[in-house]
Amino acid sequence: MSGFTLTEWIARTPTEVFDFVTAPENAPKVVSSVTSMTRLTQGPLRVGTKYRETRMMNGKEQSTELEVVAFDPHHAYGMKNVTSGIESVYRYHFQAENNGTRVNLVCEVIAKGFKKLLTPLVASILKKEDGDHLQRLKKALET
Repeated sequence: MSGFTLTEWIARTPTEVFDFVTAPENAPKVVSSVTSMTRLTQGPLRVGTKYRETRMMNGKEQSTELEVVAFDPHHAYGMKNVTSGIESVYRYHFQAENNGTRVNLVCEVIAKGFKKLLTPLVASILKKEDGDHLQRLKKALET
């Protein structure tokens, strides 16, 4: 399995951080290439909830479908997307620490067959694109 792990301490409660991360309107505040995130599934937020995320990539708008794969309010949240047979899963864990929250983010890149050979490259691209994700989250919440 390929991927990367990030960690950051944020001067907000786990509830505040979790609620911010799970609100689709906040995605453009944390990921600069995201222009919008639209909820596709009705009902309460839960495992299986789907979104359409739109990003500017190389000067062009590209959309992808994301699905919630982990949902434990104020403790854990996970989203996945599958593009060209390669699955990327982002799992957040929120833990109270020193009057704030320790956020751990694990990105996993999963593929089968010959596409498995591409996972280190995809993980590298994702890390380059999202490597400062938690630092941007911290800035958005603390300012």
